[in-house]
Amino acid sequence: MSEIVYVTNNWEKPISCEYGCNEYVFPIGQTVKLSFAAAHHIFGYGEKDKVPYMASLGIIQTTNDIPEGLKILSKFDMYQEEPEKNDSLSPVVEQVPLPPKRGGGKFLPMQQ
Repeated sequence: MSEIVYVTNNWEKPISCEYGCNEYVFPIGQTVKLSFAAAHHIFGYGEKDKVPYMASLGIIQTTNDIPEGLKILSKFDMYQEEPEKNDSLSPVVEQVPLPPKRGGGKFLPMQQ
């Protein structure tokens, strides 16, 4: 078993937490490398029951939140091998350029 886990945050919010006197920040769309022990402590990596980990992350407040919390937790991809970088997913590739500016347009006042 690998001692390193790679976590990619595909959720709509960044999260941060502490483990072993280290702060871990998981920015949106970025992969973070951490120890197996840290991934287990933060996300419950390797555990079936994720409830205590979702609660400590603040993803759930009550047992009624568990189904939604599991959906959120599933948006964090975890791998024991470093994921390959995919250029097609790069934010630079996905940016759509603005259309060129065209001159000569006029704004007419609104009539009442």
